[in-house]
Amino acid sequence: MKKALVVVLCFVFVSIGLTWFWNEWARVHYGLLFIAVATPIYELIGLEEARVVALRERYINFVPFVSLLLVTPGLTLRRRTIGLALGLLFIFVCHIALNLTELLQPGVSLPIVPAIVSDTLPFLVWIVVAYPVLAKFIPVANEPEPNDDDSLIDE
Repeated sequence: MKKALVVVLCFVFVSIGLTWFWNEWARVHYGLLFIAVATPIYELIGLEEARVVALRERYINFVPFVSLLLVTPGLTLRRRTIGLALGLLFIFVCHIALNLTELLQPGVSLPIVPAIVSDTLPFLVWIVVAYPVLAKFIPVANEPEPNDDDSLIDE
């Protein structure tokens, strides 16, 4: 119980710190990077009419992913590092795709389904990266669960 509480508190403190960092510095620089990378990609795939829109409030979903990955106990350093790099790249690619939803409804806010996907994405990516640790908490169907009645049989 104490270990779980420590992990939750670490998650809260890391999330607060990363959120502050995102709002004070990273959001603006990420937006500049996003424009520099996304615009040529859109042109390359023939979507010259696609423009980078103000969906940047959704791009903060890096924060829960990084926070969860940093505080998950039991992950090897290699898995944590590779998961962080590939997870951030995957989320970035998803942001490029998310931005294209503006073509579906120009001038309208983000449609509900892409918004939900964007909000759940960091948790789904974390589950994939942290699966070796999380799998320990999933009961195995083939193993019989210990039963209180079994102790009576042994007596």
